[in-house]
Amino acid sequence: MMDETLRLACELALAARRRAGKRRRRAERRPPPAAPQPPRRSPTQRTGDRHEAAALRLLRAQGLALLARNLRTRAGEIDLAMRDGDILVFVEVRSRGCARYGGAAASIGLEKQARLARAAAHWLPELAHRHWQGKPPAARFDAVVFEAGQPQWLRGAFWLA
Repeated sequence: MMDETLRLACELALAARRRAGKRRRRAERRPPPAAPQPPRRSPTQRTGDRHEAAALRLLRAQGLALLARNLRTRAGEIDLAMRDGDILVFVEVRSRGCARYGGAAASIGLEKQARLARAAAHWLPELAHRHWQGKPPAARFDAVVFEAGQPQWLRGAFWLA
């Protein structure tokens, strides 16, 4: 009886070893996984990316320094955070193909301003820590609006009441 049990245990161990060897050989033949692809962007998102890059070039040409891009929170997103001397500038980039509904600047209504203010309040301590040694700087909200493809920089586009 004992010899029979030992023989059965040996057979099971050999079968398990063969299965493990097959799995290992199969895995070695498999090509390595492809590098993860960046998420696909819609045509509207790609247009927004181009406008954001153009706004960044415009503001850098005016002497502002980039601190961060696309700061996301649950409240909203800050397109660009920039430094203008000792002032922290939160920049909203907007574009409209036609001015039928008021244009790009008019699209930054009170609700959008409130969302931007909440997102800015979320990021202000982090940006102050990174770039102003923890002391909260003066801040303002600018906008770069594109009307029919032409950029316009609106300094102090809106203020918090």
